[in-house]
Amino acid sequence: MGEAKRRKQLGLMPEVENREVILYRDGRMEGDALPEAVRSRLAAWAETGVRWDARYRTTFIGTGIPRELLKTEAELMDIPVPDRMRLRLGLLSGSAAWLARELEENPDAFFEEDGETRRQLNIRATEYDYNGSWAALPEFEPDSTLRYLMQHPAVTADAEGEDFVATLRRSGGDVQVTLEPEAPAEHREALERAALTLLGEGDEAWLEDHHALLDEDLSEENEGSPAARRFTLRLTPVPLVLSPTVQVLERSGDMDVVFWPGAEAYSMDGESWRAYPEQVDRDAQLQALLAQMGLDGMNLEDLLGAPLDAEGEDGELEDGRTIDAEVVEPDGGQRDGPA
Repeated sequence: MGEAKRRKQLGLMPEVENREVILYRDGRMEGDALPEAVRSRLAAWAETGVRWDARYRTTFIGTGIPRELLKTEAELMDIPVPDRMRLRLGLLSGSAAWLARELEENPDAFFEEDGETRRQLNIRATEYDYNGSWAALPEFEPDSTLRYLMQHPAVTADAEGEDFVATLRRSGGDVQVTLEPEAPAEHREALERAALTLLGEGDEAWLEDHHALLDEDLSEENEGSPAARRFTLRLTPVPLVLSPTVQVLERSGDMDVVFWPGAEAYSMDGESWRAYPEQVDRDAQLQALLAQMGLDGMNLEDLLGAPLDAEGEDGELEDGRTIDAEVVEPDGGQRDGPA
């Protein structure tokens, strides 16, 4: 018995309803009827305005299209951004057995209808409108995207903005946040949320994060909990390209609140301060980027069809795209989009 037939008999093969919608940069959506939960999720995923632009440029660069190193903001701005995106969707539903298995393996891909979780959303194809012609970008390959992006100086340049030193002090069961200098009123709430989000909620999360930064086990020998912790947040405009080196914690209009490394410290008594050791986590950078692109809550294999082992021995993918700065062709030019 074939595997597909066996899965069907066991009730593990879902039924698929195909849909097609067009999303616009200004937030409009047209096409086939969709449950409101799906429309809301797609709108949040695609975003609008400058965030739509940043998402597209990141995908464009991350798929390896540019053949020249991008060194300036002007070169990033020269990447034309389409105003429309066409999505081919699959709405999956199935038996209780299928639902139970899929909810366990990929719960974030599901949405509710009439207060009941029962259908899964898959994005099967994404195309952009290039001057009246629909075309898809090359396959998005998460395993190589970080290197495609990191080779461009304009992508990894420091985000400009205003820095705020956030000090968090424990007071009973509460945590008090102070910001220096005083934050603008319209962004203060986002900065405070970012500070609390970064360190986790509750005594246990505070302590676990503290020991993780010290790179030590949480044990009886080192179970002390700091009375205060300090780090830097930067309030910066939405970038032209989402950077894998920047951890976005909160959004406030067209501004982002990002964690700015290098000044993390803790105090056991609330007065004397000690610095945390510097840490660089390459996997965390990639996951942070995927989160910014709204891909962390979706099934990457189904959504992107992305092979994770496409890299060759010489740092070149099967279609000839390069991944390292020293082998980017200096005179290959740059296309507006897929031909």
